[in-house]
Amino acid sequence: MSDVVSAALSRLSQVPGVRSALLVDAEAGVPVASELSAGVSGEAVAALAASLFQRTEQAARDAALGGLGSLQLETEDGHVVVAGGRQLIVVVIADRDAQLGLIRLETDRAVEALR
Repeated sequence: MSDVVSAALSRLSQVPGVRSALLVDAEAGVPVASELSAGVSGEAVAALAASLFQRTEQAARDAALGGLGSLQLETEDGHVVVAGGRQLIVVVIADRDAQLGLIRLETDRAVEALR
């Protein structure tokens, strides 16, 4: 794993409330690198996140809203934040009470570092 990738994952994982962080091949929907908490399937999360990102981006373009920067999924027990571009997407799984502003900030920094 490159230093840039390792540093990006480390910073994301250190945000309070973050359970898991992944870098995902946006097209293939497979994890490139990850720091996962116990019980999290990196392959399943990567496939879900890539599909959501691609479909949401297409819907945004179809609605004449331009390209997608990020999306956030809220569940009963937490959040999934997905951001990125054409090749790699950054995925964060966080607790319900996590600081989403800080997660978004670190997610944006990770995306920028990976360009």
